[in-house]
Amino acid sequence: MLEIKNISKTFEKGTVNEHVAIKDMSLNLKDGEFVTIVGSNGAGKSTLFNAICGSFMVDSGHIILDNEEITYKTEHARAKMIGRVFQDPMKGTAPNMTIEENLALAYTRASKHSTPFSRAITKKSVKFFRENLARYNMGIEDRMKTKIGLLSGGQRQVVTLLMCTLSIPKLLLLDEHTAALDPATAERVMEITKQIVNENNITTMMITHNLNQSLTTGTRTIMLDGGEIILDLSGRERDEMTMDDLIKMYSAKKQKQFDNDRILLSR
Repeated sequence: MLEIKNISKTFEKGTVNEHVAIKDMSLNLKDGEFVTIVGSNGAGKSTLFNAICGSFMVDSGHIILDNEEITYKTEHARAKMIGRVFQDPMKGTAPNMTIEENLALAYTRASKHSTPFSRAITKKSVKFFRENLARYNMGIEDRMKTKIGLLSGGQRQVVTLLMCTLSIPKLLLLDEHTAALDPATAERVMEITKQIVNENNITTMMITHNLNQSLTTGTRTIMLDGGEIILDLSGRERDEMTMDDLIKMYSAKKQKQFDNDRILLSR
């Protein structure tokens, strides 16, 4: 489904601020696989997502999605195939537009047919949006005329998730999408995420700072450090792994202590 072949990216090359963000990274994801990604600050997690989405062009290597070379496609072109939910609940939505307008905009953008946005909001489509929202019991299905900016963080993340998956993407990227929420809301949004991903068999990558979540969500755990994959766990090895084991493996491989307080505090 997703093939990343030897990609590299260096920012501000040739200057005193030169930063190697991704180093000759390769990664393969199967159709329907759900991979969690952990790593300390600056490990390259969000940079990897930006490379996949086309926020910048990689210096070398190839990115192939569903047997299609997307390495040189624009970010706009990739958006039709890739859904992304950010940590900030306001990202990915138009806060001054209503719930139904945001959903219609996302549905139109992802559609294979060039339906004008002005014709996307119909009684049929609004009913479809409302029915989908009602399934998640977040109390927003009867607020279709409410501006997104007036919703709570959890409600906005659920709307964003739905925006990304009304038309099933080939790849869903979750960039710490529950990190800014209170614990109870984060847990509920995570439950909804798993439901959407499992029901639609969506190939998914999720960045998380929660070590326990990284080992109990999805089917595979990857740890990044310095723009490289240093751990790739799945199957029985992952099932038997504890958070302390994960930290010890990191220290053994990098010969240094895990230095992300956010991750350590979330254990």
